[in-house]
Amino acid sequence: MNGTFSDACGVAVATLLGIPLVLVPGYALGGLTGILGFRSLAPGDRLLCGALLGIGLLPALDSLLIQAGGVPVAALATGALGLAALRPVSRSLRESLDRAALALALLWLGVVAYALIDVDTGTALYRPVTIIDLVKHAALTRAIVEHGLPPVDPFFARPERAGYYYGFYTLTALVDWAGGRLVDGRTAFAGVAFWTGLALLGLIDRLLAATGLVADAAPRLVRRAVLMLLPAGSLDILLVLADRTTSGTWLPVPEWLNEQVLNWPASLVWVPHHVAGALAGWLGLLALAEVADRARPDRRAEAAAIGVAALAFAACAGLSVWVCLGTAGAAGAWLVLLGLERRWRAAARLAVAGLLSAALAAPYLLSVLANRTDGGAPIRFSIRRFGPLDGLVDEPALSALRLILLPLNYYTALGVCAAGALLFWRLVLRREAHGREAGRLLTLCAAASLLLGGVLRSAILNNDLGARVVLLAQVATLVWTVVALTRLSEARRLRFPGLLAALLILGYATTLYGFVGMRAYPASDRPAFARLAGRPDIDRALRAAYAWAGTHLPRDLVLQQSPVPHRVFDFGLYGLQPTGVADAEARLFGAPPDAVASRLADVAPVFRDRLDGAEVRRRAEAAGIGALVVTAQDAPWSSPDSWVWRSTAVYADPLVRILRVQDLRGGSP
Repeated sequence: MNGTFSDACGVAVATLLGIPLVLVPGYALGGLTGILGFRSLAPGDRLLCGALLGIGLLPALDSLLIQAGGVPVAALATGALGLAALRPVSRSLRESLDRAALALALLWLGVVAYALIDVDTGTALYRPVTIIDLVKHAALTRAIVEHGLPPVDPFFARPERAGYYYGFYTLTALVDWAGGRLVDGRTAFAGVAFWTGLALLGLIDRLLAATGLVADAAPRLVRRAVLMLLPAGSLDILLVLADRTTSGTWLPVPEWLNEQVLNWPASLVWVPHHVAGALAGWLGLLALAEVADRARPDRRAEAAAIGVAALAFAACAGLSVWVCLGTAGAAGAWLVLLGLERRWRAAARLAVAGLLSAALAAPYLLSVLANRTDGGAPIRFSIRRFGPLDGLVDEPALSALRLILLPLNYYTALGVCAAGALLFWRLVLRREAHGREAGRLLTLCAAASLLLGGVLRSAILNNDLGARVVLLAQVATLVWTVVALTRLSEARRLRFPGLLAALLILGYATTLYGFVGMRAYPASDRPAFARLAGRPDIDRALRAAYAWAGTHLPRDLVLQQSPVPHRVFDFGLYGLQPTGVADAEARLFGAPPDAVASRLADVAPVFRDRLDGAEVRRRAEAAGIGALVVTAQDAPWSSPDSWVWRSTAVYADPLVRILRVQDLRGGSP
């Protein structure tokens, strides 16, 4: 079957499976708890809130269910949870799903598919640049489906399990399992990313309502403002143009020219697990803020708020440890303020929710600590990188300049929402902005995330802390900008002041450029992206080879593709069997760096050099490898006397051969 057609069908099926596995259970939880005024919401708002509750709460529940009974038990239990909500969900869909809503949903689904599926021409396979992260998402989903939780390390075969935040992948694993052969890890990820986008809309709606700052604005005007702002990115398009004049080439991912702050559409297709972490963190805070605003909340409402907040905070920890760090910082500041105000009951609710969330997240947290053996501190002090300063001066002057220009750095990264936030604070008095707890939490979350992202960085591969903790501030500045626009607008007409209009256009340009770059990256003339494009004909052959291996070879057989390139993708995107060592970044899930380097040193010569069959077999067996996946790009392929041709292949294609290690024959070096 054509790969593009297969992927498109898989994304559609995975998206539909999100209804019984994400939307309906989330809707049921809303009906049971009545949280965020769920029962009194309009039908469309209830659906979006149901998506928010599904994305924000189910990862914690599903994690516990998978550990207790496996993926099938968790999928059936999650589906059973939603049975009581099937009729109200159907009624809400009928009442709220008009042509405009359906068109927007289909447009968003098209964006997700565009960013994540392969383009198969029949002779070659063209993949999006998002495979850089998609390989991890697909491989971890597969690992959970096959082996449960904690997941095995999908990048490095070892007895220990992976030490990684796996909350989002419990959802993708359920969708993958329920979809059978129609869905794989990649398409399951795409389907859940679609629902995360709808959940983001649900969060923005509930935040705007909880602050009370748009109570007098027309709902359609507010919705229009939200939809216009969500696609707008940073001002990085200006850095791209400047880089083009100096380098003579185009960088396909504009955010790489600065410390990364992705626009919402890009975040949702690159890293929806971090977006989901922000949704869960905000959901927990909002649940507690709702009862904190009441003079005398009843005990049932208090219990529901504490329970939802505990689940949400536990889910946040499992979805994104970096976003959870920012959420914890904001919650800690809020707790101090409540104590200073002698609001002991509200402070107690927050403290109890935090303790319960720690208990719920304990199995996950213990597994991460037990299975990460990469050593060293995961976080270190560092002033946030500002792209225009790179190479300008040396340390310590560079850090001093970065600190001085940190506000400008954030203004560049947040774009129109940075200007909108400043406008908000000019238009709205602090007393009104903080009139409700949700309004005060916007400020606390923005301050905590910008502070942490400004002076700390994660030391595991990339600076995910700096890039992802800012999501909390992105939510806050988006809400502030929506409020500011509604205050300036007249009747039903949305009005953008001149500066905001210009920044909005630049933000659109950044987002559009990034999405074009997802597909046009082979033409960028950057060596790294040329290597990423690889050989489309071989990529297509590898996809077919891994599909064959998934149905004809034992699932526990370790397959090894060449780890010589800096990044390798096919094993994780299409394979079902484990791999010996992925590539130079195989320590991502906590494998010891020394062990990764040692195995790379043992295995890489098999594909890079011309060894005899006996030596290849010795090296492969020492690494626990059961079969080798060899392509026309590997050095031994070109020698007719090599072990590749002297040994019997279990799978043979003009561009790819799979050979069992036990079948290897001598062959001359």
